[in-house]
Amino acid sequence: MATDKTKKPGVVVTGAAGDMGSAIAASFLADGFAVFAGDIAPVTERPGQVALHLDVTERAAVFAVAERAAAESALAIWVNCAGIVVTGAVAEASADAWERIIAVNLTGSFHGCAAALTVMAAAGRGGCIVNIGSLSGQLGGLGVHPAYGASKAGVHALTKSYGLEGGKVGIRCNAVAPSVVEGAMAESFREDQLARLARANPLGRLGRMADVVGAVRFLADPERAAFVNGVILPVNGGSYMPG
Repeated sequence: MATDKTKKPGVVVTGAAGDMGSAIAASFLADGFAVFAGDIAPVTERPGQVALHLDVTERAAVFAVAERAAAESALAIWVNCAGIVVTGAVAEASADAWERIIAVNLTGSFHGCAAALTVMAAAGRGGCIVNIGSLSGQLGGLGVHPAYGASKAGVHALTKSYGLEGGKVGIRCNAVAPSVVEGAMAESFREDQLARLARANPLGRLGRMADVVGAVRFLADPERAAFVNGVILPVNGGSYMPG
């Protein structure tokens, strides 16, 4: 049986079929990590990447992925990237959409944090959790279902709670809070809305996937971010500068 010294460092990425999750997984894969890529949608199978069917709202399934990753790799990083967004007028927001968004974005992240902390603590090597939050979790917003901002604000609070608890055993927990990023999320908005958002940003553009991936990789780095814990890192071009 492989020992920890012969196992590759491992990372779990949820929401890995989406453009953001896929980009994050690809970044770790390129650096030699054993990547466990989970999603309810089909994930591309690649050498070094284990594609897993995963519904993050199912707690037992999330824990099963954590246990497999810990058995097959030196699991060091967990990225909670699974999430959904529903656009539309706040006044027309439905209860059904509320429940689904909260279940995936917030409860799914809770399951991921709990599973990661459990298996990493048992291994005794430390590690880190990176959650995908949002500018909407800091400011709210119009044009998206109110559950989106509420769920991401919850993710930010989860991050702090798991940073406090995980820190006791050397497991850091941080989050990135992007504004609208080019890709699938941006495609949910009208062209005029996107143009207005870009003009209003101090850097004059929308976020790019590489901006988010770079922030995730920084927070996951055991040396450069060794003393960074419980942080909600804005990735928004300066459109919001929390004090």
